[in-house]
Amino acid sequence: MKSFCERYQAFLDRLEKIAVWVTSFLLALLLGNETLGILFDIFGSQSIPWTTELSVCLFAWLVLLGSTILFRHGAHISLDFLVDYFPEKLRFFLRIGYAGLAIIVVIVFIYFGAQLAFFVGRFQKSVYLGLSLFYFYLSVPVGGLLMGLNALGMILPNPRREELSKLAKIEENPLY
Repeated sequence: MKSFCERYQAFLDRLEKIAVWVTSFLLALLLGNETLGILFDIFGSQSIPWTTELSVCLFAWLVLLGSTILFRHGAHISLDFLVDYFPEKLRFFLRIGYAGLAIIVVIVFIYFGAQLAFFVGRFQKSVYLGLSLFYFYLSVPVGGLLMGLNALGMILPNPRREELSKLAKIEENPLY
């Protein structure tokens, strides 16, 4: 079991690295697209109408992929100061409950996002770019799937978590 957990956590590490690279690239594209749109609005004789559509698509992918990175590190808004007052055994059950609720939300994301992408977005096109809205809506089930994989990683024991917590204690107090 320990070997599986280590491999699964290593798999999540690789997924996180890919998500970081992709979100960085999407952010650069989004900033370039917005800059181009602003420059044409200010200095050009005409504005570029498709910049808004592209920005919406890039932003949707950026938010949903970026949220999976935050989810992996527990960086979403939480009441962790309150959880720190509970005993360690209860914290374990709270973490499992949190992951269970997250999996329910992920199932909703995947189910309704896939319906939106495959049954609605497939037949609609964006006005200016002419792209299928399938690519816009696909960000929801993909983001949900990645969050679900990370939620499963929260439930499984992470052998490296103990090493990381020891490292944090050493950084706080070098005499530890």
